[in-house]
Amino acid sequence: MSAAIRIVLSVLLALVAAHVSGQNAAANYPTKPIRWIIDFPPAGVSDILTRTVGQKLSEYLGQAFVYDNRPGANGIIANALVAKAPPDGYTLGFISQPLSLQLTLISNLSFGLKDFAPVALIAEYPSLLVVQAKTPVETAKEFTAWAKNKSPSITYASSGAGGAQHLAMELFRKVAGFDAVHVPYTGSAAGMFDLMGGRVDAIFVNVPGSLPHIRAGRVKAIALAGRARMRVLPDVPTFAESGYPFDTLAGFAGAAFPAGVPKAIVNRMSAEIARVVKLPDIQERIFNAGGEPRYLGSEEFTKYLRDDVQRWAPLIRQSGATPQT
Repeated sequence: MSAAIRIVLSVLLALVAAHVSGQNAAANYPTKPIRWIIDFPPAGVSDILTRTVGQKLSEYLGQAFVYDNRPGANGIIANALVAKAPPDGYTLGFISQPLSLQLTLISNLSFGLKDFAPVALIAEYPSLLVVQAKTPVETAKEFTAWAKNKSPSITYASSGAGGAQHLAMELFRKVAGFDAVHVPYTGSAAGMFDLMGGRVDAIFVNVPGSLPHIRAGRVKAIALAGRARMRVLPDVPTFAESGYPFDTLAGFAGAAFPAGVPKAIVNRMSAEIARVVKLPDIQERIFNAGGEPRYLGSEEFTKYLRDDVQRWAPLIRQSGATPQT
């Protein structure tokens, strides 16, 4: 047997051994509790969804989840911890839209998409255009006409330059053709407070953060940047219904391992998450929190993340946004 053939056989045997090892690991997985790193503080959307899904996953997998909230720097701290964790399947990360924005906004991040093994998309959280209750508009078309004729230009709040709220309005503004002055805040709650106080004219927010104020009549919902109307806001049309060609300004929520976790373990976790997301009581809880249940498997979620980065990158560059961490 020649040396070349021996090398080829050695490589093939190593690949087979690695495959068998991964399959065996998945068959026995998990054998201990799994750490789930959450990118925002307790009681927020990320935390509530993670614990809701994790409770059922624990039943299916036969092991507990240890929830580890690591807020700060708009998710960067948590994402870095996930990316650098051992690839053994015992550290899972909650992945949300700030990751897509960070990868363009911040050139010296210690991680990239290549450092994650996406497991599953769990839900989407559409953005919502909200105005003062007294604003004399009811639709996106009326809002556009009002904004074009207002002097001085309208003002809009956001949770910070380069964030999803800022970029959503920039996209809408460019599509609709009106001018607006950006007023960045340190969080969406402060921007919503000033909207209700009449100090800014509009804001893009997620539904959970605005629903109580809409129901109380303190602000007015104009249009939803989602794929379809939401059960919790059935009278609010989408931007697509209103004549504007974008429908996916939705925040997302998913799970990812660090890169290098055996594919069999990734697939096992993804399959269990699919079971959870299909449960009627879980879907109801996601709906009631202002989200839309949407499962995508590992390969689809990987493509989803890449597409999301590519979709936001040109807008971030055009807006001149800088990191606000």
